[in-house]
Amino acid sequence: MLGLFALVACEKKVAEDVKDDVPAGKITLTSNAVMKFGVEGGQGEILFDFVEQATEASRARVVEAIAVVKWIAVEEITSEKVLFSVSPNAGEARNSTIKVSCGVDSFQVMVMQDGTAAADVTFEATHVAGTYYGKFLVDGGQTEGFNYFIILSDMQPAGINEFNYATEYRFDIYADEGAEFSKELRIPLGTYTLDHSRSSRAGTIDAYKDCTYLISSNGTTESFSSCTLVVSETGIVADIVLKSGEVHRVIYNDAPIIGDYSKDTYADVCPVSQYTDTLHIDVTGGFMYAYYRGDWFGTGHDVWFMHMIEDKTTFSGVYLIFNFIVPKTVGGFDNQEGYLGEYKLSNPDESLDWTFPAGRLRDDSQQLNAYYMECASGMIDMSKAAPIKDGTIKVEKIDGNVVITVDGKDDAGNDIKGTFSGVVGIIENQGVVVK
Repeated sequence: MLGLFALVACEKKVAEDVKDDVPAGKITLTSNAVMKFGVEGGQGEILFDFVEQATEASRARVVEAIAVVKWIAVEEITSEKVLFSVSPNAGEARNSTIKVSCGVDSFQVMVMQDGTAAADVTFEATHVAGTYYGKFLVDGGQTEGFNYFIILSDMQPAGINEFNYATEYRFDIYADEGAEFSKELRIPLGTYTLDHSRSSRAGTIDAYKDCTYLISSNGTTESFSSCTLVVSETGIVADIVLKSGEVHRVIYNDAPIIGDYSKDTYADVCPVSQYTDTLHIDVTGGFMYAYYRGDWFGTGHDVWFMHMIEDKTTFSGVYLIFNFIVPKTVGGFDNQEGYLGEYKLSNPDESLDWTFPAGRLRDDSQQLNAYYMECASGMIDMSKAAPIKDGTIKVEKIDGNVVITVDGKDDAGNDIKGTFSGVVGIIENQGVVVK
């Protein structure tokens, strides 16, 4: 029934007199961010203005508009508005977005249309929660989209693996932008459709039953046969057909900012570090893994993920992980020592060249970015784990060994100092985008 919601080749329209030498300006939406239409469809217009004033002749030349579904057609772009049409709807209610861009600046408008048949269930979500996973590895390569896990619920969600007798709609989406350095965890605006092929492409929802599904208030679960999720500045709307054939419309009327889970996990413990004094690192003869992951965070920089263990045979002893951010000019995977350099803590308001993101625990208690840990037979001792939240890290090659010198601090304010020396025994290119 919701076949019309499937993503198609984007319809992109720009003014006919585009010139390459016209500079891009910044634009702002001046009409409604959500536009509603009846089953008969009709015409609509999106009004905008330039934040940085441009000449009348150049305004429309640098503006483009994209609709990602067939039932919305962009008809015309002028210097102050986008004209579009919505086709008549003979099916269920549907929604999508139109993205209006001017250079790197853009905004999105949600278009909602009534259907000829009402949904079996209309659910008003009051809470949105979840987490950001970055890019996952698929088939030995890097996913195209950035992965967000989202819960829409009528209660504050308790966590991924928790049930609190709430009704929860869960979505595992892939977006075209990352959030690692955002000051707040916003769900990227746009239209997402259920993808049974699990391609991890931007604009899709992973259809796997353990990723995207409904949990009812009595604890039963049901997966989706189709789904469209539309995220705008002012809310989220999801149109869902369950495996049973029942049609659900989920509406969340607030900014799409992911909230924290209410139930404590390791990630909620502050500080995570249980240390009370300086933590010394003194390892020689260790084993290192270096993975080139391309633009893992969506910042335009390359990332080398390195992790290292003191005793590889039993996977025991000191265990360190780091995400090192380097400029693209370093050479990518062709330069297999591109991780060598001196790094300071990443600051989203400054250049990310030669920086490392602060260590943190994801909501499911997985360690990320920069961490000191101790292992025994492959198991991490959480009482001996500390995120590195500040300082510097130097990576150099001396007499055939890679030496990592840490001069940092954990989240309890204790110094983390010392060196880890060893060989890079495994190096892999995980920066190939899966198509």
